[in-house]
This record gives sequence, structure tokens and C-alpha cells, in this order.
Amino acid sequence: MSDPIKEARVLEKGNSQGTFSKYLTFTKINGPGMWLALAALSAGSLIGSLGLGQRLGTEGLWVQAWAMLLGMFSLWAVSHITLNSQQSLFTLLKNEWNPSLSWWLAGAAMLTNFAWCMPQFKFGAEITGSLLFPVLGSKAGKIGVAVIMLGLSIFLSFWYERSGLRSKLFQWTLRLILLSLFACLLTSVIIALPKSDISITNILSGFIPSPTHFNEVSSSYHPLLEKTGDFRSFWEEQLVVRQKELTLITFSSTLGINLLFGLPLLLLGRGWKRGHNEFAKFNLFSGLFIPFLLCSSCITLLSAVAHQRLIDEPIESIEKNSLFVEKESSGQVHDLLALRVSNEIGKHEYNALAPFQQEEKINDLSLADQRLAKLVISSNIKQWILSFSQGGNESLKYLLGVSVILISFSTIVVLMVLNGHLVCEVLGKPHKGAPFQSGSLLLALASVGPFVWSNQDSWVADPTYFFSLAILPYALLSFLLMLNSRELLGRECPKGITGIIINLGAALSFITLGASSAYLAWNHKWEGFPIGQTLVVLIGILLLIGYFSLKNKKIINRLSGLETRLQKAEKKI
Repeated sequence: MSDPIKEARVLEKGNSQGTFSKYLTFTKINGPGMWLALAALSAGSLIGSLGLGQRLGTEGLWVQAWAMLLGMFSLWAVSHITLNSQQSLFTLLKNEWNPSLSWWLAGAAMLTNFAWCMPQFKFGAEITGSLLFPVLGSKAGKIGVAVIMLGLSIFLSFWYERSGLRSKLFQWTLRLILLSLFACLLTSVIIALPKSDISITNILSGFIPSPTHFNEVSSSYHPLLEKTGDFRSFWEEQLVVRQKELTLITFSSTLGINLLFGLPLLLLGRGWKRGHNEFAKFNLFSGLFIPFLLCSSCITLLSAVAHQRLIDEPIESIEKNSLFVEKESSGQVHDLLALRVSNEIGKHEYNALAPFQQEEKINDLSLADQRLAKLVISSNIKQWILSFSQGGNESLKYLLGVSVILISFSTIVVLMVLNGHLVCEVLGKPHKGAPFQSGSLLLALASVGPFVWSNQDSWVADPTYFFSLAILPYALLSFLLMLNSRELLGRECPKGITGIIINLGAALSFITLGASSAYLAWNHKWEGFPIGQTLVVLIGILLLIGYFSLKNKKIINRLSGLETRLQKAEKKI
């Protein structure tokens, strides 16, 4: 926990100085920005960065960068509302705005914590056992690694609510993890980038948003597509569909519901008041946005380097090339090649062939077709790391392996802290002691998932993801309206240049992140049933009921109060 008296002195000193000196002084105070950065830099974010680099090369650098930048404005709005009202989002929504939304947000945040936490154990154990310490490569060894990660995470998360030395150790441990992660990724980029054809111009231009990814193939594929002859349109369609889906999913999922819900709890848990308003915005930008931008961009760049090598490698060496191709993806590659043959000779004719004849047709495809099939199917993290060691950079295997471990471990710790706060908030208990620790320990159940459910994505991650997508547009719109509500904030509604910037940013966040989330949720189907449309409409109806029910309750309470006053006045007369 923080020392409010010491922080107040530092803030007072900073506010009395010039702009540069003030922000330099602000860096002496720890804030929740760094913790949220570690939560955002999860295995899901890692997979998103990896996919962007593989599908779009450096052209995909803008997706996560702009998603988090736009998300920053919504987080600024949430921090402004929290610090000026001195109430958490859950309490404020439940008592003053929309009780239905408060419970939907709490449920979505809880599910997101579980869904984000679950793959961390799997990736950490897999990378440790497969790459860093092969002696732990057995199932028992991987379970042992997951148990160690869980034990250390519980131990460290319990330090969070302590004061004095243990609190400082918690903060410095997370800061060390973040610095070590960036050092590993930056070193990897410095080693890998000179051996590629990627220039500084390519990197900088990659941060410029490009909507062409929704209907045009990335330019990096053009040399290979030219070798596919009459079937170029087939491969372009396969690539564009996956580019569009990946861009939208990564863009929409960068800002998690659990981060929006957890930020007020972290701010109030540190005893921050109205005077922390400017510092909170600075801390979110410097502690969340900048580290996230640097680390996610490094991962995308490294993925783009490996992607470029696979495209540029002489087409004749396809049989020798095993980059991004393992048993885990070979079945998907085979199915895609079968679809390519079916596209050429017709689906009915292909199905009429004997199995051995189908295999002959697939094997007779050009090397360009086979190469594209491997590129279309996304690689996993292990394949990505191994691709560098096969390219003669053995040190990169260890640097990237350690990076994955740091990402997994730190995400578990921060999610445990967020979940401890969430449980205490929902139960109305003090954010310390047994209730907080119980909430943190709930996420220990997530460590079992990867070793019990082989199809956890289908039953846990995917439903949670689309549930959160359906909630996000409503939440972002509510934050924008609350930010300008005189009833909630009175004179503290943002005004002047700062108010214009925050409002415009929050509005853009709602329009872009909200629209992409709504699009994905609306078009989601489950075995042909439009579950996404049903969920979006259902949530909208329930939120309207919750909003007007609270309004009616307030009107009734006011009328009751007025009636009481009239009765007292009549008695006096």
C-alpha cells in the first residue's frame, strides 16, 4: 500500500514547479499504471502481437498502439470520475447511475480475470519445459512449473496489501519485472533487426493506421502471390479474411473490461484524492501506455522479422523449411491445402476421390501454394521462438523464453490483486485481510484449467471474450456520459482545454473501440445461432430497465421526502 502523507508532499512540491520539473517529480511516485501495463501485457496480448507481425509485418504496428492510446482516454475518464467522486465505478453505477451495468461489469471483469489468468500457467510451463529447461518437458514437469508459478504469485500478491518494507518490495519487484521484460525484448530486436530488410522507415510508417487491412492483402505477400497463377484470388481471400478478423479482435481486446473495473479500486486503495487527478493521468500515460507500446511493438517487430524470412526464403527450399510448422499446425495446413484443391477441381469432385488420390492432388500443388498455406495458419509462441534458433540466433531463444515467463508470471500477480479488490468491492468488505486474500486465491483455480480442459478456448476463453465485447460499448458510452454529468460530478466535470481533449478522446474511444467490439459481438454465432445479436440486445434491454428503475426510485424518494417536509410544515401551522 502507498504512503499518502509522503505522496501528498511530493505532489505539492511537483505542482509548485514548472511543467518539466513537475512531471520529473511525478516519476518518484509509484502508481497503478505500471500494474495495469503488466496485466495488459498478457499471453493474449502476446498472441495478438505475434499474429499482427506474422499477418501484416510492420504494417500491423498501429493496431495495438492506437487501441491502447484510445483506451487511455477512457481510463482517464474513469480516473477523473473516481478521484472527484471518491467512489468506485461499481458503487457509483449501483447507487447513482445504472445498477444493472454495475453487476454486468463486475461479472465481466471477474470472468476476464479468470480467462486472462488461465493461459498464463500454460504458456509459462510450456516455454519453461520445452525451451529453457528440457528436463521439465514432461507433463509432470510442466505441472510442477505451474505450481511454482502459482506459489510465487500468491506469495507476492499477499505483499500488496501490506505496508512498509513488504509493500515496497512488491512495487519494486513488479518494476524490476517490467524493466527486465523490456530489456529482453529490446535486446532481441537489436540482435534480429539488422539481419532483416526492415528499415526505420518501415517501422515508423507501421504506426500510421491503415484501414486497407480489411480488404487488401499486406504488401509483404505480393511476391509469393504472383507465383500462384490463376489461384491468386483464392489465397488473397484466405489472407484478407484472417487479416480483418485478427485486426478487429486485437484492436477490440487490447483494453480489457477488468482494467476499466479495477483502476478505480487501485486508485482508492492507495488513498488517492482529488489532488491526484493530474498525476493519475500522467501515471497512466507513462506507466501503462508507454511500456505497453514499447513491449508490444518489440514483439510485433520480432514476429515480422520471422515472417519476412519465411516469405523471402528461396521457394525451392520449402521442403527443408520447418519454420512455423509443427504437429500442432500441420493438420490445419493440410485442411487448407485440401480446400485449395477443392477450389480447383470442385468440392463434389474432390470428395469423390479416394483418400490416396486426394493426398496425391495435395502433394502435386506448387511450392508457392504450400508456402502460403503455412503462412496463412498462425504459428504459436513456441514455434515463433524456435524459428529464431533455427535461423542461427540461439541467444534469442533464451531471451524470448524468459520474456514469456516474465509476461506470464507478472500477469498472474496483477490479476490476483485486481480480483482481490473486485471480490471485496462486490461483497462490500474492506479491501484487506481475509476477503482480499480469498478473492486473490480464487484465481488459483485458473491454474488447473490448462491441465484439465484441452479445449479451454472453446468453453472458457471464447465465451468470456465475446461476453466482454458485448459489454464494452455500453460501458464506454456510460463513462463518457458520467464524465459530463453535473448530477455526479457537479463543478468537477472536465472543462477548458483538458476537458475538450478528454471528452474528444473518450468519444473517439467509444466510436472506434465500441464499434469494433459491437461488430464482433453482433456477428458472433454459436452453431448457426446468432448468440451475439441476442446477447447485445438482451444486455441493452436490461441496462435500460436498470437505468430507468433507478431513476424512478430516486423520483419516489424525492417525492417521499417532499411529502414528509409538507407534513412537518402542516404540523407547525
